[in-house]
Amino acid sequence: MKTLFFLMITLAATAFAQASDDGDLLLRLEREWNEALKGHDVAWLEKNFASDLTDISSGNGALHSKAEDIAMMKADKTVYDLLELSEMKTRVEGDAGIVTGINHLKGHDDQGQAFDLRLAFTDTYIRRDGHWQVWATQHTRVKP
Repeated sequence: MKTLFFLMITLAATAFAQASDDGDLLLRLEREWNEALKGHDVAWLEKNFASDLTDISSGNGALHSKAEDIAMMKADKTVYDLLELSEMKTRVEGDAGIVTGINHLKGHDDQGQAFDLRLAFTDTYIRRDGHWQVWATQHTRVKP
């Protein structure tokens, strides 16, 4: 009986540790994503966006695919002075994970217009073949 109890406790602790490790990994991916955005790193998107990604734009609510996001990044001339993540929280259940938070973006668009905005976001990840990928993303402007 003691052996069964010990085994159950060990399995529960292992599952908790795995979820915690996965949550930390998703937070790291969020930080990498911001760096990719700042550096216009198309390769990061190609590697980490799922082929069936859905992106909902904060500007107009338009839906974009992985291919559309990559094309937009290739053409993007935005200069980011600041990309700062805050209030991030993760939830992981099996091969699905969600990260919510706030992203503060500051910089200049391709016309030289300065911007300073905060976006609340929900990013949904899926683990496929042992690799976490962005499956869906949605961001909404936070009013000052």
